[in-house]
Amino acid sequence: MKKYIIREVAPDDYDFSFYFEDDGLTSASGDYCNTLFIISNDGYGRISGFNIEEYKSVQDQAENIINEFDNIGGWNNYSSYKEVMQDFGIAYNSHKCHLLKEWAKNADENDPDDIAAFLTIITGKTWTSESVSGYHQGDYVEVVYCIDQYKNGAKHYGEIWLGCGKEFCVIELDDNGKEIESCYGYIVADSQVWNDDQYKKIVCEWAGIDEQETQLEMIDGSQTITTYNYRIV
Repeated sequence: MKKYIIREVAPDDYDFSFYFEDDGLTSASGDYCNTLFIISNDGYGRISGFNIEEYKSVQDQAENIINEFDNIGGWNNYSSYKEVMQDFGIAYNSHKCHLLKEWAKNADENDPDDIAAFLTIITGKTWTSESVSGYHQGDYVEVVYCIDQYKNGAKHYGEIWLGCGKEFCVIELDDNGKEIESCYGYIVADSQVWNDDQYKKIVCEWAGIDEQETQLEMIDGSQTITTYNYRIV
């Protein structure tokens, strides 16, 4: 007899919001390079997403470097690149300054690839930008993250943000097969699996339970039944 059931949650009951309630994905973790950015272009220059206020702050910092580096000794009253860097919160060294000068020549603060390159220079760790599409036309985000911190990539975060995944609950059974305890919140992005066996494997790993003692239940269809009650007149 199985000791556990992994049961797919009905899509209408998914709750992916708490997936991102994790300080480990923000600078609150104690390491800025843990910060994960998910950027959605809302049109007309507006953006939204995850850690978006911090991302806008990085954009502002990058824009200032672009503009002020282009006007050293001019109307901006800055006499050196070092002064610009220090004024906008970037620790100076000659190598970093050289990299920023080269970057600023063609950079666009609205381009996630350029922001990833900017973060690479100022943090000393490699950042990248990855595009993620959802199920519907127009569902699209850019994920900017530090490769050194997210060694397995961060595409799945973008997918979960767009709703491209499944949620499961893990149910414990007693010796008679009766359900005695359940735990929800096992969220798997589409890119993390390629068949049903993979869903079972990954959730068992996360829950710390034996695959051989576990039954997987996947939704195989649904139906809605309407019943009419009549009154006699």
